[in-house]
Amino acid sequence: MAMQSYSAPGGIPMQDNRAYAAQSVTVSMPDQKVSDDIIFSTFSLHFCNVCCLGFGAFYNSIKARDSRLLGDFPKARSYGAKARRLNIAAVIIGSILILIFLIIFVKTYMQATSIYNQIRYPYNY
Repeated sequence: MAMQSYSAPGGIPMQDNRAYAAQSVTVSMPDQKVSDDIIFSTFSLHFCNVCCLGFGAFYNSIKARDSRLLGDFPKARSYGAKARRLNIAAVIIGSILILIFLIIFVKTYMQATSIYNQIRYPYNY
């Protein structure tokens, strides 16, 4: 919990021009840091939207931001955690699929150039 202390400058003037000393007031506020990962979710939505995981992450990020603005911090933390998990899953699965695609593309290219060279120069092999 964050503790903040506020004190009033000077005293409070009364009817008979006497001033009473102001007392400091301590306000305790709960920790309001809630991560909604909206930028990470936007990246996942546009570049790693495997099986709509990026869309789910973006949706939960928006719900986390809305809940935080409404003051419902436990629900906002829940939505934020779900958004983070979906973002991580989307990026991992998307990266694996991109890696598989690149491997297949390179192997196909190598085979195609080999076949092309065999057709073009049949007596060099």
